[in-house]
Amino acid sequence: MWAIRFFHPVLEALDRGNVIRTAVVYALRILGALTVLSGIFMLVEILKISFQLPTQGTVGGVLFALIFVVAIAAVTQILFYRADTVRDLGESPFTIIPIFSILFRTLGETFATWGVAMGLGGCLFVWVSGRNPVEMLPGLGQMLPTVSGGTFVDGLMFLVWTALASFAALVIFYFLAESTLVIVDIARNVRLLTQPGAAGNEAKKAA
Repeated sequence: MWAIRFFHPVLEALDRGNVIRTAVVYALRILGALTVLSGIFMLVEILKISFQLPTQGTVGGVLFALIFVVAIAAVTQILFYRADTVRDLGESPFTIIPIFSILFRTLGETFATWGVAMGLGGCLFVWVSGRNPVEMLPGLGQMLPTVSGGTFVDGLMFLVWTALASFAALVIFYFLAESTLVIVDIARNVRLLTQPGAAGNEAKKAA
């Protein structure tokens, strides 16, 4: 009989959500480490491009690179913090939905942090160099608005656009995170109402 039930501990762990929570925790931590490595690679590319520009472009590129470093550090902290949040989830009859709520928050915080940092760095780059900040992020420039000129207003509009887009992303993903928790509450209440004797208990509370 033991040989037949050797897989039962794994199934019980899945029922409790331990396996899934642990997998998500390690996935977020690995993603945080990869964020640091990819950030270092992109930082080198940004500095290479910066030092190929005229003096003002180089100064603007260095400022952009400094803000980029702060953004990478912040995103990495978000990923590790949310990994700890998933790890600290208590026992619940619902495993996936609370995790998805945290993941939605993680996405919103990551997009918002990235967007604001790129907006601020791009704005400073435009003001100092008078060039388009899109050229500082090869391969990712299509995600940012194009600047037609290099005036003060162009830099400010770039910052405003990215800040608004970042705020919208944060609100949308937080809405999705809270919506999933509402689903959990509804499912929990339905489960309580369908349990034997639940209707009588509710009637007594109403009386």
